[in-house]
Amino acid sequence: MMECSSLNQRHCKETFTLFSFESDQATPPGSALDSAPSEPFVKVATVAADFLLRRGGDGVRRSNTRLLRLDGLTRAGLYLAIQSQGACMALLSLKVSYRKCPPLRAAFAAFPETVPHSLVQQAQGVCVENAITPPGEHTTLPSMLCGQDGQWVGQPSSSCACRPGYEPTGDTRCRGETRTGSGLRLDQD
Repeated sequence: MMECSSLNQRHCKETFTLFSFESDQATPPGSALDSAPSEPFVKVATVAADFLLRRGGDGVRRSNTRLLRLDGLTRAGLYLAIQSQGACMALLSLKVSYRKCPPLRAAFAAFPETVPHSLVQQAQGVCVENAITPPGEHTTLPSMLCGQDGQWVGQPSSSCACRPGYEPTGDTRCRGETRTGSGLRLDQD
């Protein structure tokens, strides 16, 4: 971004503004390219440069980097809008990323890939193949917490156990054997 005092322009700014909009639609409202972001776009931040370039300066070019966090996103899509009103700048790149907990198998339960929408997100799991909730046990689905950093938090709450005739392999699988009509044994996973 250029330093305004070195440009001698009346309408020079050393900032730009970032807006966001969550949507489940393919096109956000008010998406005309020549207009300023309007409702329901929400201002995220006004971004100022740490390093400014001067006309006739030392020729050393430094990039400015900003990390901005958007918390509490709940929709399937996210639109970003950048508004510059007189900044002499070049936006070299914009990286958008999110964190998620990877699929996990533990305590004879399988948990899906989970994106945390807050500090922690509860993930519902299912008993792995050949595992069940034992009769008489409270039959709630296995659950586990996914942290905002994309890491699973704590231990799963699960009452899953291997079915009769199946033995545990670690705490992720139940393995057993079955006899066919001809008396052959088949190992089953």
